[in-house]
Amino acid sequence: MSRFRFQPGRNCWRVQDTRRLAVLVDGESYFAAFRRALIAARRRVFILAWDIDSRMELVREDPADGLPTRLGDLLKALLDAEPLLHVHLLLWDYAPIYALEREPLFFGDSPWDRHPRLHFAVDNVHPLAASHHQKVVCVDRRIAFCGGLDLSKWRWDTNAHLAQGPRRIDADGKPYPPFHDVQMLVDGDAAAALEDLCLTRWRRATGEALAHVDDGASDGMRDPWPEDILPLLQNRPCAIARTLPAHRGQKAVSEVARLYSDMIGSAERFIYAENQYLSASVIREALARSLRQRRGPEVLLILPQETGAWLEQHTMDLLRARLLPALREADRHGRLRLYYPTIPGLGDDRFMVHAKLMIVDDRILRIGSSNLSNRSMGLDTECDLCVEARDESSRAALRGLRRRLLGILLGRDAETVAEAESQEGGLIAAIESLRRDGRTLAPLRGEADPEWLHQLPDSRLIDPDQPLDAEHLSNTMLGDGALPLVRRRLWLGAALVVALLAFAAAWRWTGLADWLEPQTVAGSLTSALRGPWGLLLLAALFVAGSLIAVPITLLILVTVLVYGPIPGTLYALGGSLLAAVTTYALGRRLGRPAVESLSGARIARLNARLAERGILAIVTLRVVPVAPFTVINLFAGASRIRLRDYVIGTLIGMLPGIAAMAVFAEGISAFLADLDIGQFVVALLALVFVAGLALFARRLFLRPNRRAEARDPPD
Repeated sequence: MSRFRFQPGRNCWRVQDTRRLAVLVDGESYFAAFRRALIAARRRVFILAWDIDSRMELVREDPADGLPTRLGDLLKALLDAEPLLHVHLLLWDYAPIYALEREPLFFGDSPWDRHPRLHFAVDNVHPLAASHHQKVVCVDRRIAFCGGLDLSKWRWDTNAHLAQGPRRIDADGKPYPPFHDVQMLVDGDAAAALEDLCLTRWRRATGEALAHVDDGASDGMRDPWPEDILPLLQNRPCAIARTLPAHRGQKAVSEVARLYSDMIGSAERFIYAENQYLSASVIREALARSLRQRRGPEVLLILPQETGAWLEQHTMDLLRARLLPALREADRHGRLRLYYPTIPGLGDDRFMVHAKLMIVDDRILRIGSSNLSNRSMGLDTECDLCVEARDESSRAALRGLRRRLLGILLGRDAETVAEAESQEGGLIAAIESLRRDGRTLAPLRGEADPEWLHQLPDSRLIDPDQPLDAEHLSNTMLGDGALPLVRRRLWLGAALVVALLAFAAAWRWTGLADWLEPQTVAGSLTSALRGPWGLLLLAALFVAGSLIAVPITLLILVTVLVYGPIPGTLYALGGSLLAAVTTYALGRRLGRPAVESLSGARIARLNARLAERGILAIVTLRVVPVAPFTVINLFAGASRIRLRDYVIGTLIGMLPGIAAMAVFAEGISAFLADLDIGQFVVALLALVFVAGLALFARRLFLRPNRRAEARDPPD
């Protein structure tokens, strides 16, 4: 066991005193306390957010104070009432993948433009694929909240975590599953330090340097600490740990990862953690070292059964499944337990554990924004708070918090948990004695479909622990030493560019356009395709075209020109899928030897790639094809890829391209018709980019198959 201590500059940023420290369990408690703190604010409120929603109902009952309960309305009312108050809201400039589940900010009126002293900005100063994940609120530089809870939808819940909570609905009136999280509240110097963090983020994101709240003017201000929140600890040093990726002159900061390693390494009796994810290599290594010890701590991890929707289940859950065998192999003495909370009546829904909490030996308490994932260790910005209990009264307070958390998840009270611990003599034994049918903690096996595990790419792409620069990407996807090989094949890119430009020139200055011009073809077919048998004719054209290797792009362009953008997209997608399945079936009927004989040995290497990578291979080949549409379909049928995976990959991979052609079909036709020398240069630049993508895809799928390489490269 190692001696634990805070080390500023290594496992934390600062260690600052807090007079009062409280832990708010679940959204009902936090959002109500946050609202009361806002009402008491007089000078400045700072909010750092991964997600935020102005329509969020902070309390679900009448607060009897006459003020709004919705976040956006409340901020406007408070700004109207308090002439010196400013609100600074800094939101991560989130990735498009999250757009559908967030409040729209860029279409119509923004909810954050309703008052001149409400300062809203989005923060996009981060590396590729990173996010600003800190969740911090500072009020008048006197109190601060930090933890895992965003001020957004799907976060509010009570400690009861009912299967169907009547008040657990979002801004659209739709119910959502139970949600568990925790937030820490501090004051004093610790709160002031968190505002310094906010000021730094604001300056980097906006270029505006804000001054501190005037301490002299704040002497007579009301204490913003919510009156009904009792401190858990008092007069304690509080450490602040961060993750900051290297970016634009900012050095990488890995305090979060080092603090986790130090906490785990110092554990003697138990490690209790609640977290959304479990995929970080640094956590795997630290826990494995602890579990291999002959006499070491019990390790209890509370995780969600599934981490979210389909995408997370097929990425982060699979990474968790990859990590667990290493922990179980290290668990030579039977001290590891993983649980997930379950409640009868949830149906297909899952109880979400979103907390980022760790308690070691009832001696160290840590709450923050960091998940037990690689990206929280080195790629995303994170902020955690940590305190150490150095006397019996403080340890008793942490013990009471841990028992309360376990009681909430087990459906028992804290006193029952305490009694079980005293009788059973260990934390694992106590939990096992309290588990029952109904609301409880169930063992998490973390198993996954072997085929999905096999298809998942290198974890360094799904869950990176550092910014994704060009060298890192190439080494991850192609293997170390790939860049020289790519350079040796640049001549292929040049040849491809020349060939495509030659085709464009032939289109413009020869009779090729008269034969294959999409509008001409569309005009000839319009009356037939719009007739009563039009869709059947269209389907037949797609199938026949695929069998004789007519370019699928031409058929798609004709479809969208005849039917218009939206119907054309749907019909083209359906026709492409029908054609793909038809030639897939033909490939399966012919078998691999026959298909390889048709296309040659080098293209035949696609067979191994398709068999290895499944859905991901099909998606990639649809986005950046390295062989004709028909050839890919034949090989997919001849390979071992399942029809389900093939159809899903085709739909996902072809939809973006078909939609783009539907939008720009008229422009593409006009461009080809009016191509001149000046546009030739533009075409050259665009085709260089396309050639680069094609070279990359060819390198990925057509290189010699190295089956001896590890299926799961090290993190």
